[in-house]
Amino acid sequence: MHFEKDRLRIQIIVLLVILMLFGCASVKEMKVGEKYDGSKAWFKEKWHAMGSKFSSSDEKEASIKSHDQNPDYLVYQTQWSHETLSGIAGWFTEDPENWKALAAANPKVRPNRIPEGTQILIPAQLAKTRNRPTEAFAVEHQINYFEHKVQWSGESLSLIAKWYTGHYANWKALAQANPGLNPDRIDIGNIIYIPPESMTTKKPLPYKMVAKSQSGYFAHTVRKSDEKLADIADWYTGEKANAKLIAQANPDIDPEFLLVGNEIFIPSDLLKTRKPFYEKSIQASASKPKPAEQPAASTGSAPAPQKKKIELFGPKQFPTP
Repeated sequence: MHFEKDRLRIQIIVLLVILMLFGCASVKEMKVGEKYDGSKAWFKEKWHAMGSKFSSSDEKEASIKSHDQNPDYLVYQTQWSHETLSGIAGWFTEDPENWKALAAANPKVRPNRIPEGTQILIPAQLAKTRNRPTEAFAVEHQINYFEHKVQWSGESLSLIAKWYTGHYANWKALAQANPGLNPDRIDIGNIIYIPPESMTTKKPLPYKMVAKSQSGYFAHTVRKSDEKLADIADWYTGEKANAKLIAQANPDIDPEFLLVGNEIFIPSDLLKTRKPFYEKSIQASASKPKPAEQPAASTGSAPAPQKKKIELFGPKQFPTP
């Protein structure tokens, strides 16, 4: 019984589809076909306006068009999240260096991280093609930049370049990779993109490195092999528990095993004294009482020392016979 009901439903649905597609005399008189064509056109228009991700491959490969308000520019809508201005410039203008012209035309777009669906204006005079880039091209020209987030005041491009690439002079390469950033003014929260081919480390930039470049930097240099971080913290900050905070500010040292020559940065907000740590041992030794002198053991009255007979030099007199 259930099978027959399902079969009947299917037959009704098929019949309705046939009527909608081909129509009949009664349907044409009711102008249902015209209404269907009108609704289909309206739906297609809305579909394109929304930029649906489910559009056909033919529609995605269609050529880009001129800007509605300014015909001097073409409008390209990015298709993947890993596209960059240099890659887009390389595809449409055949010269990746034209990304600068694209950056000028799109000042609010980050050159190295463009969200999918972003509209990019391309100067028409630079365009060599109007065909959309292929995904293979976009993947081939993507750049997996390392991202550094500015955390402390005092960070600079040269300092960031020194830490991640090993050379201060590489700040110029970082400036090129971050064209929307003012090299002389870096704010906390800024994202700095670093070309992966120039990197020597991916460890986060430590606060110690930033503080070292400032005038208020203070550090203790380990001189003895038996020095303990807790004792150093107690001396400079007044609290042994601050050893944990000092260890966090010095990720390049082993807090459990200090080596002679280790430079231990003391954060300025913890610092209570700048007197050298070695004065602690000097003060400790100075505060210790000196042992009292023990009197010599008595064994009775000591004999008086005998005077030595002084012999005179010169000729001796002999007695007369």
